[in-house]
Amino acid sequence: MRVAVAARLFLVSLALAPLAGAQTASSVELKLTPPAPVKGRDQVAELEIRLLGVERPAPPVLRANVGTIENVERVGAGLYKARYVLPATRFPEVAIIVAFSPWPHAQSVDGAFGVLRVPIASAVEVPGRAERNAEVTLTIGGVTFGPVTTKPDGTFKLPVVVPPGFGVAKSETRDRVGNKRSTTIDLALPPTDQLACVVTPTQLPADGKSRARVLCASSDHYGAPTKGARILWTGGRGTFTAPKDLGNGVTEWNWVAPRDPGAGLEKLSATWKQGAIDSSEEISIGLSQGAVAQLEFVSSDELVHRGSAWGAVLRARDSLGRPLKGVTVTGPLSLGGTTDPNGQLALSWSVTIADAIGEIALPFDAYGPSGREPASLRAWSIDGGVGVLVSELSGLPVAGQRVALGGSIGTTDAHGIAELPLGTDGPTDVHLVDWPALLVNLKTGLEGKRPQVTASTSVKVVREVPVNVRAERSNDGLTWWIEGADGKVLDGRKVELRDAQGPRAVVSKGRSKENAVHGLVSITDLESRVSAIVEVGP
Repeated sequence: MRVAVAARLFLVSLALAPLAGAQTASSVELKLTPPAPVKGRDQVAELEIRLLGVERPAPPVLRANVGTIENVERVGAGLYKARYVLPATRFPEVAIIVAFSPWPHAQSVDGAFGVLRVPIASAVEVPGRAERNAEVTLTIGGVTFGPVTTKPDGTFKLPVVVPPGFGVAKSETRDRVGNKRSTTIDLALPPTDQLACVVTPTQLPADGKSRARVLCASSDHYGAPTKGARILWTGGRGTFTAPKDLGNGVTEWNWVAPRDPGAGLEKLSATWKQGAIDSSEEISIGLSQGAVAQLEFVSSDELVHRGSAWGAVLRARDSLGRPLKGVTVTGPLSLGGTTDPNGQLALSWSVTIADAIGEIALPFDAYGPSGREPASLRAWSIDGGVGVLVSELSGLPVAGQRVALGGSIGTTDAHGIAELPLGTDGPTDVHLVDWPALLVNLKTGLEGKRPQVTASTSVKVVREVPVNVRAERSNDGLTWWIEGADGKVLDGRKVELRDAQGPRAVVSKGRSKENAVHGLVSITDLESRVSAIVEVGP
């Protein structure tokens, strides 16, 4: 049996004054089907978003304080649909879903938005005990459930639907001869959190000026809007503007990012105290160092024998020279990977006996880390067309973005880049399909070449040897070791170590450290007579 649940849905459809020439929506409307989803019964609800006042607006940016929104698709002029996946928690709660219509790009804080409050009930079984073979009913929020008949031992389980704000059920028991008894049952539910907040965008450059838009909706126990909520923010290193009351229990702020990314994530806590009840909400805003600006070799083998391994270490840095993790590096010979938290990537190439002898150039290209929301476009001339880079405010490249040049449409790759033919229809600009205000004029805005971050080195491949003698200098001495043809470090090799103080015989034991050597030092494997010579400063 499906029990009807009284639900309260409150829609706020608001707009800011659009920028000159902007094609932002004038207002935003939201609708959820079913309008009152029930946990334990519904897992997904269909979300409809209407962007009014413009025929082909940019796609909405959707946020929810609980649950997730996925599969956003355009189904008509200014009409989009998406799936709202209910939160996995079992207790009743109030969700807030916000649809932003930003302009001119997805990370803008300008544009219209709509707010939808959704009181989400929970379908649960309430256990209890009464007289055996008695009839039991429960009433929650004016809705009666049951009756059920108790078992011979007096126990019962009664399925009910509990909306937010109702933590007590009224129980009525009728025994076999018609006697009635009423009592109340504490459902042991947590109090309804009466504050819900969302933020857009969720990622900003740490530049001291970029802004995010923060909205909070205050509700009573049942999900109805309240007035005059005094919401306080703590945590984080950015700054909030003064609050703006938008009506219907919605308050808005702008949050300005700090100049330093710190740990890369700012956690901001909102609190609202009403008598003895405290409601709170936490939002997170990622801070980006930006895209890779420099790629350099920390170390690189200058020579490698066939049958052994070449090694190098690359480091990626941001525009301020700080190590940058998550950068993708590609190169020849299938070499590449992603930089670690120290911004470094270790490279290794196994040289075979069949590889050619001689000098080999090894160029590398770096891009990323990857972004999610388009906010910037750059373009440059290529042979017969135009290359395009789509990125976030912080410069992170965004994949999967459609760009147009005349009648040609392309999609950006993992580098955030697409290439388009120029065509013959005389187009005047290249632009994003979904965000047409992001454009580059073909006559005045094209750059001379593709923006790239590269580094290159070379290695000399020489004939194979039975062993390879390796050495590394450091500020406090010299480290040496003997490798086999397969690149493995060998122990037990008889070695002559010679420096300014003369020769001495040693036996290799893995990577060996010499602190008391200086001048020209030679390390010779006595069996193969293979040597390495290195100069160690005083």
